[in-house]
Amino acid sequence: MNDASETASEGHEGSRAEPVQRAKGYGALPLVRAHMANLPKALQRIAKYVLENPDLVIRQTASELAIVTNSAPASIVRLCQVVGFGGLQEFKLALAGDLASQRFQAGDAIQEANANIGLTDELADRIVRATRETQSLLNQNAVDRLTDAMIKARRIDVYGAAVSGLVGQHLAFRLLRVGLPAHAIVDTTYAAYVASGLGQTSVAIAISESGMTEETVEALRRAKAAGAFTAVITHRHDGPIVKYADEVLLTAGVNSPLTEAKSVIAFTNLIAIEVLASMLTIKLGLLRPAEKLD
Repeated sequence: MNDASETASEGHEGSRAEPVQRAKGYGALPLVRAHMANLPKALQRIAKYVLENPDLVIRQTASELAIVTNSAPASIVRLCQVVGFGGLQEFKLALAGDLASQRFQAGDAIQEANANIGLTDELADRIVRATRETQSLLNQNAVDRLTDAMIKARRIDVYGAAVSGLVGQHLAFRLLRVGLPAHAIVDTTYAAYVASGLGQTSVAIAISESGMTEETVEALRRAKAAGAFTAVITHRHDGPIVKYADEVLLTAGVNSPLTEAKSVIAFTNLIAIEVLASMLTIKLGLLRPAEKLD
């Protein structure tokens, strides 16, 4: 496909990849990964090159990137804008910051792929990287507002399907441990009915990796329509469920070393849950004097 046809293709698919305002502090690489599944094919190819060659990208011009990705310079700029940057220069500055952070965390060691690396080591490395990405993606202001709402709530419902349902049960358990009235609802059809009966004294929290599970989206939609305070824990900041959430806790996905699919989802969601539980523990005054944080 030539540059002209790619540009036209992007125009037709643009509704799936509109520019967004980038939240302050988000790195370039986590944002590219978060957008990847929803990009038009032309931009996906560029994004894949960026993720695989970030050290090269920071030294290349739009024209050079267009050549190596078989695209157009305008497509390069378009990708930068879609993930929340003003243009290529701003994107490259953020990307350079990502690389500097990675090198610092690695003790400035050169990290090369090791063909003989064990599966356990590879999986552990990916979880650690995703943990660091989640650390940068989690919005602390959103955590603060959500915990305030939960403390005031008379009822807290947690929705999730399949594995996300198991994560939701863990969240409900952690909330119960600090004395909050939490309920995990893993039957998503039942969740939609229950959500319609919530009100302004309720909080509804959805767990959804993709943000696209129809039943979970519908449950949160009904909860918001009923007047509940709503939130979602997800890997996708642009999933359909986000528009029904008052607060979004964004986490990174972990790609399986066996399939490269984002199938190892629980770890980073558990980080978000523990952050919430820790904040609630502090706000509710549940720390004994000797345990209180400085």
